[in-house]
Amino acid sequence: MTTSFGDHPHTALLKIPSGEPNGSKHEIPCTFEGMDGKNLRLEAPERIVLSAPVSVEYSDAMFLGEVVSCQRGTGGVWELHIKVHQILTGLQSLCILRSQLLGEGTTAPARGFAPVSGSTLN
Repeated sequence: MTTSFGDHPHTALLKIPSGEPNGSKHEIPCTFEGMDGKNLRLEAPERIVLSAPVSVEYSDAMFLGEVVSCQRGTGGVWELHIKVHQILTGLQSLCILRSQLLGEGTTAPARGFAPVSGSTLN
């Protein structure tokens, strides 16, 4: 599968472990540039260390993987390639269902959801 978006920017959110004992994550807004097979392409405003475990939230999916390439691009951005190990989909629906089941009374998707199920790439 190959996807690419040309001139239309697509905002995504890259999350990497912060190294803090509480397990918090550093969030970096980035641009989703496309996907070739298991290779996700992003542009980010900062350098990400190679082999870092990451998650990328884009549209209604979460991509879990590791950074395999990070090169300085034009315009001060970093071009990232992430080897995707798993894709979780239907996240907004799961958050709404969780909210309804827990009686939270909101239908807005929650931030910081836990991966529950999804598609596995082999």
